[in-house]
Amino acid sequence: MNEAAASLPTGLYNENWQGGTIGQALRRSADLWPNSEFVIGDGERVTYADFDARVDRLASGLLELGVTPGDNVACWLTNSPWWLLTWFACCRIGATVVSINTRYKTDEVAFILRQSNARILVAMPRYWDIDYLAMIGEMAPGFEDRQAGDLKAESLPDLRAILLWQDERHPGTRSLTQIMAQPIQSDAVKRAAAAVRSEDPVVIIYTSGTTGVPKGAMHCHRVLIEGQNIARAMHMEPGDKVLGHMPLYHVAGCVATVIPAMQHGCGVVLMPQWEPAAALDLIARERINVMGGIPTHFIDLLQQSEAGPRDTHCLKSAWIGGAPVTPKIARAVKDTLHFDALQAVYGMTETMGMTTLSEFDAPIEVTCENKGKPVGDYELKVVDPATGSAKALGEDGEIWVRGYLVMLGYYKNEEATREAISPDGWFHTGDLGRFDEDGYLQITGRAKEMFIVGGSNAYPAEIERYLETHPDIDQAVVCGAPHERLGEVCFAFVMPKAGAELSSEAVIEFCRGAIADYKVPRRVQIVEDFPRTTTNKIQRYLLQQEVLQVAGDSAATHG
Repeated sequence: MNEAAASLPTGLYNENWQGGTIGQALRRSADLWPNSEFVIGDGERVTYADFDARVDRLASGLLELGVTPGDNVACWLTNSPWWLLTWFACCRIGATVVSINTRYKTDEVAFILRQSNARILVAMPRYWDIDYLAMIGEMAPGFEDRQAGDLKAESLPDLRAILLWQDERHPGTRSLTQIMAQPIQSDAVKRAAAAVRSEDPVVIIYTSGTTGVPKGAMHCHRVLIEGQNIARAMHMEPGDKVLGHMPLYHVAGCVATVIPAMQHGCGVVLMPQWEPAAALDLIARERINVMGGIPTHFIDLLQQSEAGPRDTHCLKSAWIGGAPVTPKIARAVKDTLHFDALQAVYGMTETMGMTTLSEFDAPIEVTCENKGKPVGDYELKVVDPATGSAKALGEDGEIWVRGYLVMLGYYKNEEATREAISPDGWFHTGDLGRFDEDGYLQITGRAKEMFIVGGSNAYPAEIERYLETHPDIDQAVVCGAPHERLGEVCFAFVMPKAGAELSSEAVIEFCRGAIADYKVPRRVQIVEDFPRTTTNKIQRYLLQQEVLQVAGDSAATHG
């Protein structure tokens, strides 16, 4: 282990950890705080005892539908009690939730459903003026003519049933309310729950990579260890309210928000989508104590607070990360919104979302410098990626992680798993950082080409691959461009095919509605060719420099 790694406080990792499961942890919380509110959203206020009972009913219904331990259940829902019920019911009986981004389009979702071998799809029929049923119809033509549980779609051979949230009805589907209304098979639920082991996967979260092919990072019940340590680091207590605006399909929502709240008797106040004014109203009305987010969220809250101040003295702690945190923003957030602690976070989908976190009582300068320390008993080192040898204090290197928070691997992708995790268990993050003399890890860059748009990871190879399906595009190169509010946005260089005429507007329009909105280029530059090496390899770094120059010129012009 890197000698410069931060010393860890005592009592982390194994405290209260006895190899349990999420289903057992929920039951324990329901016994400890039966009448405390756990989930608030969709017009409901659900207590721990009521939620636990609902989980049993849905778990029973899933078993009746043919879900067995080890099956994968895809969840394509916005933040709602139904997302959480689906996840906890699966955890209780040994099934795994495959979380699907609600911003994904037909082809993106179809790939995940096929690759994950999902047997059940839990979805919304319509939301945000998006017709999810129409997309389902494209993926599984004729599903309306089948009985739920007997779906046979040629392109999705493993999918057997489509369940719609709440009491929504549509031919060929069943609603979650219908599933839960069946007589509960308590003995079947108990037998299934007794067979669940702590190393069984509980969630698969898809993240693209440099190849552009989405990979499903698998996590098991060890997320409970992370939950304990996050809660301790952020001073979460029974009765606290936690803002649940981070998407539940993301590790920041399901693991870093819900799990610590559930373990410690807190209430999660869900938001189906981010709306700054509504968020500030919720903070004041519900007396929110804990939250987290990317810098964009806090910038939005500051602007809303200036437009119409609310009483936010209830706020206690927040993590902030996913993009660089500027000193100006960090200080304004802490002072204006009245947080006791604003804690810088660094993490990845593959490491449960929170690898380092600055301490609750750390000076604000630590947050301003995007520094943090491990929150649990795992190993963290900064190395020369070519040799694996540890870097000295103050020297940049690749960040490697080993321990409970590292994913089980990528679902059905042994090659990618071997590339990411060494035989001795080290996860190679691809991110750059350095340790300082106080034991803080500072993130200094990304070795990978990924960029982050408002907290969502965008991968050039994935976007390039789609752009190159355009009949008039010969080749495309995508870079991240600085953006004041979102951190970064997509900037595409496009080389048309010989003789083709192409406009920037046409390229952008080609992407809209076909790929997730955060992947859609904000700017497209048509080029005759790309800068290349003598071996014809595209020199991406020169294009990235051009993007930064364009962004700088734009800022100077409009400053």
